[in-house]
Amino acid sequence: MRVGKLRLITFGFFLCAVVASAADFSFTGTFLQDDQLQYFQFTAPSSSVTLQTFSYAGGVNAAGTIIAPGGFDPVLSLFNATGGLVGSSPLTATNDDGSSVPIDPVTGNAFDALLQINTLLAGDIYVLVLSQSGNFANGPTFGDGFSEQGSGNFTPAMFGCGGTSFCDASPAQRTGAWAVDILGVGAASSVPEPGSITLLTAAMAGLVLLRRRKNRTWI
Repeated sequence: MRVGKLRLITFGFFLCAVVASAADFSFTGTFLQDDQLQYFQFTAPSSSVTLQTFSYAGGVNAAGTIIAPGGFDPVLSLFNATGGLVGSSPLTATNDDGSSVPIDPVTGNAFDALLQINTLLAGDIYVLVLSQSGNFANGPTFGDGFSEQGSGNFTPAMFGCGGTSFCDASPAQRTGAWAVDILGVGAASSVPEPGSITLLTAAMAGLVLLRRRKNRTWI
């Protein structure tokens, strides 16, 4: 009963979210080790979206929350996951250090990620993957994996700081804190693992199709 009720609540949430107009979403969290990945799923009501991190230099996110500086150097990779996040899901865009992002007050570096895209396919479902710098998408599809996947805490050896994790190229010691804004989308959720994404993608795709059918009926 609990599982069924949870699925019903999830389905209802996305029903409301999918039919809504474009909105902004803010997420925060903490990585426990360097090779961790965080997934975000969203629908594209139009061709444009802005994806931004506040993990490194801090700032004020779209929700009005003040994010402290000191987090790791983030990378954003965007995949088209319409129909589910699978091995063949294409890599749409990626960014390590965005232009015109805030400067960290300690290191003097502008290492936050920023993607401003106007080539999305309206109505499609996308998955944004957050990783730490050095752990990049290997190829043009999700199935190609990430370069340091399974390596654990790889940054001390790669960048040469004295800690056990979360170093950057300065080199400087950072933390596992992250913050991500997804702006101008129809619905967005933070999902810890790809299996959960597949389930939610199927629900969202069905709702988008339902809305399209209703629109054709009303015409």
